[in-house]
Formats: sequence, structure tokens, C-alpha cells
Amino acid sequence: MKIVAVQLNSVWENKPATHEKLRAILANDTITEESLIVFPEMFDTGFSMNTSATGQSSDLESERFLQEIAETYNSAVLAGVAAPTENGQSKNEAVAFAPDGTELVRYRKMQPFTLTGEDRHYGFGDQHRIFEWCGMKVSPFVCYDLRFPEVFRPAAQEGAELIVVMACWPAKRSEHWVRLLQARAIENQAYVVGVNRCGTEPKFVYDGRSAAFDPHGKALFEADEAEQVFHLDIDPNVVRDWRDEFPALRDMRQICAPRGEADA
Repeated sequence: MKIVAVQLNSVWENKPATHEKLRAILANDTITEESLIVFPEMFDTGFSMNTSATGQSSDLESERFLQEIAETYNSAVLAGVAAPTENGQSKNEAVAFAPDGTELVRYRKMQPFTLTGEDRHYGFGDQHRIFEWCGMKVSPFVCYDLRFPEVFRPAAQEGAELIVVMACWPAKRSEHWVRLLQARAIENQAYVVGVNRCGTEPKFVYDGRSAAFDPHGKALFEADEAEQVFHLDIDPNVVRDWRDEFPALRDMRQICAPRGEADA
């Protein structure tokens, strides 16, 4: 599978301007057909708690743009968006579309970043999602999810071979970002691709460092702080062969008794 990871400096709370910027970035690149193109979390507004700016209208302008890109490049596009607001609350989601506009997946961030009050502005999800592209099982996650390995395990158990984490992960904790991506690859015996934003927002500075690791934890690329596009070609057989050779996922068992059973 060919992956195109776009480390983007999103235009703050300005969807049309970010869309134009992305059109120009991709037009100046060479995108192989049937790639998986990935943008960061809340790709077209930045990580804002202002849901009147981040939430899509009834026209679903963020998703329509992603469908446009998917059709233009005959590829799948996976990105972070904010759902339309209901009673002042949105949802921080990851969505993917096929070239014909078909929705491939819709995942809702399970771990809102409470330090910024995200949990008060965006509803949270309760389970992983998996979709297939070019014969490979892909599971998307969003930013703060990365600190909670337990949310990734069920996806690996269900067969996810590529884990994609899209983020707005601040520079002051970027070493955590890279190391946790590597850990998720090793423990889940999967490829892991992390696509972060770069640049600045009113409250945060981002140094990018989008990165990818193979199922052994070997680094495949790591970006610097600049806006850029990375191309990666991954082989699903690397995952399948390693899981057959070293079947750690099959050896998983529940150590802690469910609540209520410990005293039975």
C-alpha cells in the first residue's frame, strides 16, 4: 500500500483557506493512484474548542472537500474533521472516503483531551473502527488516544495491520508522540503512521515530527517541523509474516477479573 502523509500547517478556524492550501500542496506533488492520503486531526481548522468554527455546516464542507481530493487523485483520503454541532457540541472524528465518494470509515475520538476542555465541547466515541484499502486492514485513531494503549488492542485483535494516528500534538511533548507511536507498532505488531500538524495556534506550537514505524518498531520516516508531504510504501505481508512467526497477539489473555468477579 502506498501512503501519502501530509504534515500541514492548518489555517486557524478557516476551512476555505486550508482547503485552498491543500489543493496547492497536492498539485505540486506526485500522487500515485490508489494511495491512502492522510491529513491531521481537525485538518481544516486546527484544534479549536470553538465548535461554531470547527463544526461542519449541513453541507458537510470538510467531508465534501475530502471526497473531491479522493476523486481527483483516485485514492482514499483519511482525515480528522469536526461533525456538525448539536446543542453546542460537536464530535472529533476521523473519516475516510474512496475515490467514488463512498464513506470507508467514521471513527470518533475515544479519549478527548480534558486539559483543554475538549470533553466539554466534543462528544467521545466508545470503540475502534477498521476499514480495508488495497487489501490491508486499517484502523484510525486521533491524537490523545495514543496515550491509552488499551484502546488500540481490540483493533489489533480484530486484525488491524495499519494503525493511523492523526493529531494536533504540541511541540513541548513531541518526544512522547514519537516514542508512543513506536510503542504502539511494537506491541500491536502493526505498521503505525502518525500524521501531526505543524505551525502555531493561539495556545500551542507544533513541531510536526510526523512519523512511521514498521511492526518491529523500525523507523520508516520522521519529519521535521516544516510543512511537508511524505510518501511511504508498505507491505502487508511484513505484518502477517511477523504475526505468524511471533504470535504474541494470540497469547493475549485477560489478567484482571472484570468488576464484580474478583470476590466471587
